[in-house]
Amino acid sequence: MRKKIFLLLGIIGLYLLTSLALSLVYGPSCPFLAGEDCWIPDGSGGWQAHGHPDGPAPAELSTNIPFILQYLPIFLPALLLILFTLTPLRRKIE
Repeated sequence: MRKKIFLLLGIIGLYLLTSLALSLVYGPSCPFLAGEDCWIPDGSGGWQAHGHPDGPAPAELSTNIPFILQYLPIFLPALLLILFTLTPLRRKIE
């Protein structure tokens, strides 16, 4: 049971770490926990309002983020979870 809690914390930590790293590399083009009301990149260097953002659009141009990197915070923890539940590594956790 204790090892499963560590696995869960590891998955959550991996999600937060990859999200934060992408946010630091791509700036406001990859918002970290932005919520519903934010500015999102429109694909041509500009910004599009999503919901009702409080402030004005960011002053810098938006960056196109590769598709695989947009979903890396989801795929990486999912891959870790699959690795530990569907392979012989599962026996080491139990």
